[in-house]
Amino acid sequence: MKTEQILKRMNDVNELIKLISSLDRRFFYSQYTNQIAYFSFDTELFYVDSYSGKKLYITDEQNSRMEGFNGGGTLWDLVKSFRKFIVTGEKGFLGGFKETWAYSYESTMKARQKAKEIGFIDKIDYPYAIF
Repeated sequence: MKTEQILKRMNDVNELIKLISSLDRRFFYSQYTNQIAYFSFDTELFYVDSYSGKKLYITDEQNSRMEGFNGGGTLWDLVKSFRKFIVTGEKGFLGGFKETWAYSYESTMKARQKAKEIGFIDKIDYPYAIF
């Protein structure tokens, strides 16, 4: 049963990643390779980077970005949060869309709505301020 739950959460997170990759600045998408990042599961859970194509085994203890990961620090934190959610079901944090990534309000809300639907966050409310 645990593996089934992990696979369901992994597929749900992959759908969220796919959505984020289609919005505004298209994080998780590589124009160079025309690929979208995703999680895969063999006997372990891996994150497959959209640019490098490398399968990365991520653990909770890793603080710095791994070789083969081509996003920034806040995206790395989000990937680690996704991993933890997939493995444990623990809720994550989905912030920084406006402040860090410059996503529009509409795109921020689309991503947050999907994240709520899959159980990654509890509320779509977001302190999005227009400066």
